[in-house]
Amino acid sequence: MQNKLNQSLQCAKRFFERPFWSDWRTITVVYACIPIIIGLLKWHKPNYTYHIFKSVFWNTIDQLSLYEFYDYLFGDCNHYGPVFAYIIAPFALLPDTWGMLLWECALVTVFYIGVRYMPLLKWQKVFMFWFCLHEVLTPLFVEQFDLAMAGMLLLTFACVQKQKPVWAAFFIMLAMFIKLYGVMGFAFFFFIEDKKKFLLACLGWAALFFVAPMAISSPEYVVQQYFNWYDSLVAKNTQNLTEHFNTTNTSLLGMPRKISGNTEYSDLWLIVPGILLFLSPFRRIGQYKHAAFRYAMLASVAMFHLLFSTGSESYGYIAAMTGFAIWYTTAPFKRGRWALYLLIYAFIFTSLCTSDVLFPRWIWKQWIEPYALKALPTTILWFVLMWEMNTKDYAYAKERDIR
Repeated sequence: MQNKLNQSLQCAKRFFERPFWSDWRTITVVYACIPIIIGLLKWHKPNYTYHIFKSVFWNTIDQLSLYEFYDYLFGDCNHYGPVFAYIIAPFALLPDTWGMLLWECALVTVFYIGVRYMPLLKWQKVFMFWFCLHEVLTPLFVEQFDLAMAGMLLLTFACVQKQKPVWAAFFIMLAMFIKLYGVMGFAFFFFIEDKKKFLLACLGWAALFFVAPMAISSPEYVVQQYFNWYDSLVAKNTQNLTEHFNTTNTSLLGMPRKISGNTEYSDLWLIVPGILLFLSPFRRIGQYKHAAFRYAMLASVAMFHLLFSTGSESYGYIAAMTGFAIWYTTAPFKRGRWALYLLIYAFIFTSLCTSDVLFPRWIWKQWIEPYALKALPTTILWFVLMWEMNTKDYAYAKERDIR
């Protein structure tokens, strides 16, 4: 059995080592075609999420509440910040069919640029593109912005690595003013050389993103919407905690609640140890200078914000998939076969499990989705990563030789 598996892996390796798969033209065409194909498949179908996003722009123009359950929003409401009105504006002005198709293209574009701009070797980027390809489909089929958020996280880190603090601040603040978990970008603060410039840039961008919606509405309206945004997030969090089998809380927090059916406890019993574990590698100041340690921190952020948020949903795991790829490809120490098996397991039960064609649907519907088990591979891999970040030397071999 082991020999057959090894032979299969070797065959797969030789197949994907062909130049066709690593040609940027191939990858670009594939990523360009995917949103177009999905957009055409949904051309005359209801696009619920897109209508919610579109309403942010028009409700801002009309100075209506951004966080009401309007009848035309199919029983849901917006949970993004007021500045999102500018993000969706170019698409909201178009007919729904074209607006939705171009919206899908824009989401993929941000993710594509994020990966291409990463200061990685070509083979590492190529691996990430192919490894994440199937998971890219998940947010696209529901028009979700999480794909762009994953791209912005990569762009934030890339700007930090390339010592562009103003642009790093831009992506952090933009992500935070759209979805609050964008604040996780501050985890890279200690890797920035010009911290003063970065902090001043954060203040400048924050001021701009706060007042920008006032140009198409009014100051009083925008201020009130920030209060309404807070209230809507609190209400959404309460809903995520009390409903056992909804599609949210697909997280480390959600698994014990949904498996046990018990909602009468505080998530702080998991959140506080989780935060402490997440912060524990920061004590290793001597490792900051190693690029591999910084990449490991990026992988940790990509997984952590999903595991410890009650708002995590299946389509948000594109960020975790990028984290898996970074974890596996950027380590300065040799990864054993166990790491490859763990990566394959994570790929199957994080990405392929949502497929109607490649995975048994009854397993997804009866086990994985109801009990938030899509978060299990990310949980296991994140704990492995935390162990490595707290114990391993992230210096590359040449650096060790110098010492």
